[in-house]
Amino acid sequence: MVEEQIHKLGDEKRHYWLALGMANASGADLQRALEEGRISHADWAGVVQRCRSCAWTEGCDCWLKAQQPGATDVPRACPNVAFFDRVLGGQSGD
Repeated sequence: MVEEQIHKLGDEKRHYWLALGMANASGADLQRALEEGRISHADWAGVVQRCRSCAWTEGCDCWLKAQQPGATDVPRACPNVAFFDRVLGGQSGD
């Protein structure tokens, strides 16, 4: 029998800010992606929800504090790495 460990969802506001911090660290322009229709508000809500269920919260918080805004690669431990990669992939170089 495989025992699964249940992870309590984290605070919604905290994870909103963590997800936004990850976007800023990676250079993912969420506002522009929303305006261009490349992501929806439902997509963003999904990002926050996945972040809330992440077991790497403390590591993420520490990692984000050490980053400068820009073009930092999103850590592979982030459950939203594919989302941020997709947003970044759709950004044209201005």
